[in-house]
Order: sequence, then structure tokens, then C-alpha cells
Amino acid sequence: MKRITLILKTSEVLPVRKAASVAGANHIVVHTMPHREYALVPIQHVSAEDDLVKLDVMVVDSHFDEVVSTILTTAHFGKIEKISSINAKHALFSFSKLAA
Repeated sequence: MKRITLILKTSEVLPVRKAASVAGANHIVVHTMPHREYALVPIQHVSAEDDLVKLDVMVVDSHFDEVVSTILTTAHFGKIEKISSINAKHALFSFSKLAA
């Protein structure tokens, strides 16, 4: 299982989330980003009034290529921050803790 962390404009979250779900993503979590972290994000075309969010997408290895391809074609101004491999047991535990 892989975890893809994206940084997106808030206007792109819904289309990317829907497209990633259709492509086979297992879990998708949206995190707000504090404004002080905006300077650390090298995304072009981000104005002062745009809000940025982090999107964590969990996907099994068999659907990874489809999900990444879908994200890259759907997100126009976003960026993939990190891709990491995790085991499925840890992933379900951490997301169940967030939901509680």
C-alpha cells in the first residue's frame, strides 16, 4: 500500500478527490495547511487569497499507477509532495484513530 501526499488549492480538492476515488484510491484525507507553511510550498500561480490543503491518498499497489495518472491529469496547480510505502495494518490503524 502506498500513501501519496499532495498539496492543492482548495478549488481543486473536490475534483481530485472524486477522480482518485474512481481510479481506485482506498482512503482520502484532507488536511488544512497553516498560512505560515505557504512560503515553503513552491507552487506557481498561488495568490495570497488562495487557500492550500494537503491531501493524503492511500492506494493499494495494484491501483497506484492509475491513481497517480488521474491525479496528475486532474490537478492543474497542485504538486505531489511525497510518495511513501506503508503496510496495510498500520494504514488502517492510523486512519481509524483520525476518525475517532
